[in-house]
Amino acid sequence: MKIVSPDQMKMMDRRAVEEGYFSSLRLMQNAAEGLYRSISALMEERGYSRVLLLAGGGNNGGDAYALAYLLHPLYQPAILQVDAPKSADCIYYAERCKELGIPLVSEPFGYDLVIDGVFGTGFRGELPQKVQDLFSKIDAPVVAIDLPSGMDGNSGCCSKGTLRPILTVTFAFKKPCHLLADCGEVVLADIGIPQKYADEIILQELTPVLPKRSLWGHKNSYGAVGLSVGSAEYSGAAALAIKGALQSGVGLVYADVPQEIKPALTKKFYGPIFKDGVCDARLVGSGLGRTTQAEETLKARLEDAVPLVIDGDGLFHLQKFLAPRSSLTVLTPHIGEFARLVGMDKKSLLQNRIAIAMEFAKKYNVILVLKDAATLVTDGMRAELLSAPCSALGKGGSGDVLAGLIAGMLAGKGEPFDLVKTAVWLHNRAAHSAAAEHSVYALQPEQIADYIDNAWMELEDGTF
Repeated sequence: MKIVSPDQMKMMDRRAVEEGYFSSLRLMQNAAEGLYRSISALMEERGYSRVLLLAGGGNNGGDAYALAYLLHPLYQPAILQVDAPKSADCIYYAERCKELGIPLVSEPFGYDLVIDGVFGTGFRGELPQKVQDLFSKIDAPVVAIDLPSGMDGNSGCCSKGTLRPILTVTFAFKKPCHLLADCGEVVLADIGIPQKYADEIILQELTPVLPKRSLWGHKNSYGAVGLSVGSAEYSGAAALAIKGALQSGVGLVYADVPQEIKPALTKKFYGPIFKDGVCDARLVGSGLGRTTQAEETLKARLEDAVPLVIDGDGLFHLQKFLAPRSSLTVLTPHIGEFARLVGMDKKSLLQNRIAIAMEFAKKYNVILVLKDAATLVTDGMRAELLSAPCSALGKGGSGDVLAGLIAGMLAGKGEPFDLVKTAVWLHNRAAHSAAAEHSVYALQPEQIADYIDNAWMELEDGTF
């Protein structure tokens, strides 16, 4: 599913009108009909009858007026004008509501449901204080039209006072904010925009790809991965990376770990070969530490002519050596690590993470896995977002499992970008499978790794 920016959506709306698919007024009616389908179903399900629509002065407010027109009289709509109607289509539907006698109110109290139609995807900055004050009074469930007022449609960053909806109904295509921030349940309404308009759009929702695997293969058919991981202080990171690699389908795992942690790891795992070896892909960094020796290990690995995954402490040391490699490189930073790599503060990065990530990936010829509650995978030419948050992954060591899984999959055969994004999906699905049977409070990364098997089976069966 393609993901379009607010500006791209605005251009699509204008193009559809200019090419004669419908008028702008009909487009607003289409939006209202899409809203009506979702909101009336919600009200029937919950037994709601009284609904308040918060209307701004632009087209988002126009959608609210057009929706009120459809809701009358069955659901007893009332309208609270946050701003006077300004756009022509908004004025048109405000007049239709006036003709029907739909009441205008000044306070948001006493309603089963509140519809947020104040600001649309063009909103930037901070909510006006009067809007914050209004929103602070609302204690009913909220449904957002297109996106919650106060949320940036590109970044998902929110102004103080932004309401958290139970449902957001958006139109034609999802916007980045719907995957990067909490918009409640997101429903996509068809408003007649031709899907071909998105043919050139790069950003899309992440879709896993099952790697090919022959029944007649043997261990050497599926590659060998080498892991330069761990230190005396971080033996657990090494163990988690090894566990991720072992779940990847790779034929051989070489674990090049410090001597002092090797006895414990050899007791824990039977599969790995605890030495360096000839490999088809490598991982460096998980728990490696921030010593001079760790830096030298990264430097040596950067010279290897095989795909290289750099995670954790490897990313810390990479700042000194950041340059394009001739072989495939995969970086797996979380937001804080990436902010350090690009020399930005986190707040500024979050305002434009997708564009910055794509530019970085293209500049340094890497596949970037930018980890967060929603994870972005990009090589600068393609970009896919996985938005399936699971709080069980918010624990130290989760990234080590993922790094090992990615490296192991890259050691096998397949298109690298597909392998990387599929590893991200498998790791996330494993977390959700584990969370279905355990508390997210107690779940540990090693337990989640055990459920990668379940995720593989879902992918094989196509049941996800």
